Amino acid sequence: MGLFKFALRGSYKNYYEQLKELSKQNHKNSFLMFIDTGLACIFCKSGLQDYLNYKFYEKSWEERKTYATIGYQHEFYKIAAHWDYAPFFSNKVNFHKNFKKFVKRECVSYDDGLDKVTEFIKNHKEIVRKPINGLGGASVEKIETKSIKNIEEFYNKLKEDNCFLEELVIQNKEWSKLNPKSLNTIRVVTYCLNGKAKLLFAVARIGSGKSIVDNFHQGGVGVKVNIDKGCLEGNTIDKANNESPTTSVTNIKVDGFKIPYWKEIIKMTQEAAKVNDNVNIVGWDVGITDNGPVIIEGNRGPGMDIIQVLYKRGVKPDLEQIKSEILESKKPWVI
Repeated sequence: MGLFKFALRGSYKNYYEQLKELSKQNHKNSFLMFIDTGLACIFCKSGLQDYLNYKFYEKSWEERKTYATIGYQHEFYKIAAHWDYAPFFSNKVNFHKNFKKFVKRECVSYDDGLDKVTEFIKNHKEIVRKPINGLGGASVEKIETKSIKNIEEFYNKLKEDNCFLEELVIQNKEWSKLNPKSLNTIRVVTYCLNGKAKLLFAVARIGSGKSIVDNFHQGGVGVKVNIDKGCLEGNTIDKANNESPTTSVTNIKVDGFKIPYWKEIIKMTQEAAKVNDNVNIVGWDVGITDNGPVIIEGNRGPGMDIIQVLYKRGVKPDLEQIKSEILESKKPWVI
């Protein structure tokens, strides 16, 4: 029952209010959907958000069982993205060092000292301030360095908040048409085993214009990527499952929109995946500049929610195949 408690740790009241609103649209009883949520938690290892994200209220039990729910992912990543390697990716200063070839921009942390931070600020007109350990684009801030009046005070605040600074990524002009006010990225999920890497899934994330970041949690939208054609496919979808054929800020039609440097993105992420293939599954957030792609960050054991929402199918069968391959590779040789 531990998983059940974990899945329902959120606010029952807020969740039930969401179900009541949903019941007005799909004409299903909100209380029965609430009970159904609990059953899905028990039999599919899902959570509250899974039930809403994947529209389980519209799906049969057979369909539900194809989804990589929060409980399933937790177990899967014990095998495919072991926790021991988390700091290699999740500590963003470490990440910059480990993937310098692909990041292609400068960064500095408070550990480098006041003089280095001062030099970095003086050498750049605009910079990005980020938590050294952070998720979902929270607390990411673009700063004009001329607005920093007291560098020592700024440095002390950087240290207090456990943040670092990095060079601002200047977005590709064509890609910027989707939203020039946010850094729009491609989430590329790679699978690497025994030095062989391949691309599994890819989606684009477009900002809302309210923040420099593009994350779902910060009001952004997602669009599926057609991997073979290197273009966006279908409609944008936001965190509330609202769909639109165009971007909200620039009113650009997304279906068929060509992704600049797509072949280079594939090559770069596959190469990056080989840097540490002790972590078999990585979600790379890729920015696009006029000079080509750059990796913004890598996510060890990336959440599959945005992938499954945009692909409109469960990816559990894909992950089960990968799990079998990983476990098979760990078997001792039999002579």
